[in-house]
Amino acid sequence: MRVILSCGVLLLLASCAEVPLHTNHSELKNVKAAIADARAANAENCAPAQLASAVTNMYWAAHEIEEGMHQVETPELLASALASAKKSKSLSAINCKPAPVVVTPPKLKVEGVNFHTSSAELTMNSKLILDGVVKKLKAYPKSVNLQVAAHTDSDGSDANNLALSNKRAKQVMAYLVKHGIDPSTLTSKGYGESQPIASNNTAEGKAKNRRVMFNIIK
Repeated sequence: MRVILSCGVLLLLASCAEVPLHTNHSELKNVKAAIADARAANAENCAPAQLASAVTNMYWAAHEIEEGMHQVETPELLASALASAKKSKSLSAINCKPAPVVVTPPKLKVEGVNFHTSSAELTMNSKLILDGVVKKLKAYPKSVNLQVAAHTDSDGSDANNLALSNKRAKQVMAYLVKHGIDPSTLTSKGYGESQPIASNNTAEGKAKNRRVMFNIIK
């Protein structure tokens, strides 16, 4: 008479799945191979119930083969063991699916993107700098979005500076797109003189405030 095993005992049997069986039955070998594959797929942790069922049925079948008992039931046990082993392997891939690798793009720090005075026309040196930006962006994951942000100094009216910064941001974005960057990953925005990083009372400070930033938006 068979004994109904508790879950703890089943798991104990599962941990013993590598214990050699004396019989040389070919179908039993197939089951043992399937269980070994499931264990290699981490089924003990990811699909323990199915693996334990496979091991239990395998041991019952092995016992009956060696003792010459239950000739009708043995093939059923082997078939059930094989099915459970395969299921435990497939469930392992689902239950313990590796977490997606999150790629954190490197910070994009760019200096020297300038324009001709009071215009949105890029200087020749700025184009060379943006060529370097293009190379970096092409190495970024497709999921990374970028905001082109343009800033001005305080010379002129707030309204004019805001409009000028918007034109400059769009001009830089257009340059990136022209050189192969997916436009769906880009946005542009002008901030005018609203976010200074230095004093506007000196020429040096104004030069620092006239800048283009590349803000990564994940």
